[in-house]
Amino acid sequence: MKKLLNLPLLAVIILFSSCEKKITDLEFEKKVMTEIFPDLIESTCIDIRLFSEPPPIIGQIIYDSEGNHIGIDSIKGTDEQRQKLLDWKNLKIKLERDTSKVIIGFDPIIRDSSKDLKEDFKNHFKNSKIFLPKQKKETEYVFDFKNIKLNNKFRLKNIALFPKNNKAIWRTKYNFIFGGVVSFSRIQFDKNRQFGVLDAAFTCGRLCGQGTRIYIKKVRNKWIIDDIEGTWVS
Repeated sequence: MKKLLNLPLLAVIILFSSCEKKITDLEFEKKVMTEIFPDLIESTCIDIRLFSEPPPIIGQIIYDSEGNHIGIDSIKGTDEQRQKLLDWKNLKIKLERDTSKVIIGFDPIIRDSSKDLKEDFKNHFKNSKIFLPKQKKETEYVFDFKNIKLNNKFRLKNIALFPKNNKAIWRTKYNFIFGGVVSFSRIQFDKNRQFGVLDAAFTCGRLCGQGTRIYIKKVRNKWIIDDIEGTWVS
């Protein structure tokens, strides 16, 4: 009798298990990307206004006999230099407190990484086997980001709404604070779908930007960023 009573429960378990297995690799990837997307934006995008100018120096620059910069004599700092540094600090505090949204151009087409991430994946996640499907039908997909709530001051705008000419993107005067352009590659997972790796690129000008390799993992049923490595700087 007990065995008969357990049959409905067993049927439900089998049903849910089969439904979970039916989810395609692409559907699973989209689900993970949606979950971790706010953290990806926060980790890769920067407010370039905070880094556009270095802090003014206080003192006199010291050079050696060959004209190489070897230090700064802070004792010879002037009142004018101190005031410039104070103004720089006040501006930085003002920008940090600014609640205005910084608009980031986003390419919603998520493509395969141009780099082979297999070895980096194996080196970072020891004893994990990267998932490489035998027949890869999709090399890219369009990511629906519009309804994802971000954690910070950044807001995304489809890159298709910006000038198509790369030079024009940076020369155009916008009626909003334009912060740069961000894009992400597709995620490669291990066979057990517990670890992943993807590439990101953030550009803030024609000669301003950086690339990163992002390692993610599943902890307590939640996807988090495990580590970020720089891949290029412009």
